[in-house]
Order: sequence, then structure tokens, then C-alpha cells
Amino acid sequence: MRSRLNPKIVYITCCDNGYFGLRYLYKAGHHIEQVITISQETAKKYQVSGYVDVVGWCNSLKIPVTILSDYCVDLGDISNSCKELLIVNGWNRLIPINVINKFSLGALGVHAGHPPIGLGRAPLVWNLIKGHRDLEVYVFNLTERADDGDILAIDTVEIVIQDTVKTLYEKVMYKAACLFNQAIHAVQNRYPKISQNSKYQVIYPKRNHIDGLIDFRESVDFLVNFIRAQSDPYPGAYAYLRGQKCIIWDAIPFDSFSFRAQARTPGKIMIALPSGLIVQTGTSPLWIKSASISGSIFIPRVLQEMEKYVDEIFDIN
Repeated sequence: MRSRLNPKIVYITCCDNGYFGLRYLYKAGHHIEQVITISQETAKKYQVSGYVDVVGWCNSLKIPVTILSDYCVDLGDISNSCKELLIVNGWNRLIPINVINKFSLGALGVHAGHPPIGLGRAPLVWNLIKGHRDLEVYVFNLTERADDGDILAIDTVEIVIQDTVKTLYEKVMYKAACLFNQAIHAVQNRYPKISQNSKYQVIYPKRNHIDGLIDFRESVDFLVNFIRAQSDPYPGAYAYLRGQKCIIWDAIPFDSFSFRAQARTPGKIMIALPSGLIVQTGTSPLWIKSASISGSIFIPRVLQEMEKYVDEIFDIN
């Protein structure tokens, strides 16, 4: 079937992944008719992670940009000259159904998981915590619910042990941009879609700050995944040491045969090494290689300073 004309696109974003995708589509020759975003003040109000200001880029290319005063989109925010295709990327709010229905080619969003398993919030964090070895990035038709529409383009991203939430985020960022490009062609040519079976839906809940508290009674493998899932740019997994909040940014398994002859006390600091502290867990030791307290580097530091904490115990509740 012959492709239709390049559709006029309204693009909604306020985050760096959406900005990456916006520039990717523009370079690919797609017609960006309007960009909708929020101000830095609004982003701070709603604690938007990964916020980026796209206004300068839009102005430099004379792309009309609408800056919303609140973190929600109404029908009146859409340009009267453009009601063909809506793309939402880097926007953690549902789009009202009356807005979606006004676009002749529909509206597209992106998510990552194993659809229909893993819909909802913080998909990269949850996939890392659960120890998954891959996830699927997919572009789908937006509905009034989160992430459950028919899939137009899908591809798999490998999760390797070296990945943190930041590196996985950037892998997904790139893959999403490619998939939006594919999905636009799929929409234009009415390619077949993949329906998600709601019978098997699993929705991941929103994560709050308290969810980052480390329980050293867990296995070392769980804790490695738990820590890397919440590292920069997220607030970080944390525990308390001498009553102070310690954010742990990087940790790996230590030698699983060490300290077997000693009583297992989860959270106990067993030894200090030049690269960090070795802490007991519910299984084998964890090597904490990067941590901070009150915004200052706690690990690594001078060995003699770290040795002062040997035999101390991280609070587990």
C-alpha cells in the first residue's frame, strides 16, 4: 500500500528521553507541527525527573511551542491547524481521551516491560529490581488507561549486569526514538497491530522515597539489583549508619566464600578495603563501592577513615 503524506505531528514532552526522540524524528524528516511542554518551575513543582527545556531548540527551528502552566494537557492547548498525529514521549501523565480522539491518526505513546506484564510506573526500576535480563520497548496507541493500547512497533533491549538505571534509560531512549519512527510508518500504511491481552495484565505501582530503603537481610544478588535500579539520576537506595542516611550508589557482590565461619549479621560492616566497605547480607557479602552522606562522598575515601566503621551495622528498618 502506498504511504500517505507525511503527517503533521503534535509532540508532547518535558524530559530528556522525549527531547532525544523529538530531535530524532525531526532529523528523520517528520513534520513537527507543534511541541507542548512545561516550564522549569512547573517541573520543580511536580518533581519531574529528567526535565529538559526544549523551548530554545524549538525556537531555533521555528517550531511552534506551547508552554503549559500546569502538568496536564487540554484540548485547547492543541493548535487548530494540526489534529493528525499526537506523540507523547517523556510525559508522566495520562492524556485525556477527548484530546486523543481529536487526532485523525490517533495518538502514540511508549513504554518498556513485557506487555501486558509491567504496565504502570517506574518500569526500568522494577525490571532491574526483579533481575530481568531484557525488556521490550514498544510504541502503542494511547487509550484513556496507562500503557495498554495496541502495539505498532516493538523491540527488545538487553539488560547486562553492568547496567544501572541510567545506562538502561539511555538504551531505551534510543530504542524508543527508532520505534516511533517505525510506528509513524505503520500508522500511515495501516500495518497490523498487536493487541495486549488484558487478562494477563500486571501493573507495577508507583515507587515512593521510602521504597528505596535497603534491607540487608535480602540476598546479595537482590541487593545489587536493588541498588543499581535506583542509582543516578534517581534519589538512590539508602540505609542508616550511626543515625545518618547513607545513599548507596554502586555495589557489587564480594567473594561469596568470605566470612562463612562468622555469625551472619545482615548489615554488619565486615572489613574496609581501598575501594569500599564489605557488608554482610542475607546470603554472601556485598561490596559497597560508592556512597554518600549529606551530599558528601562517604565511600570511597581514605582507607583509615573507612576502617573506623568496621563492625558497625547498617540499620535494616
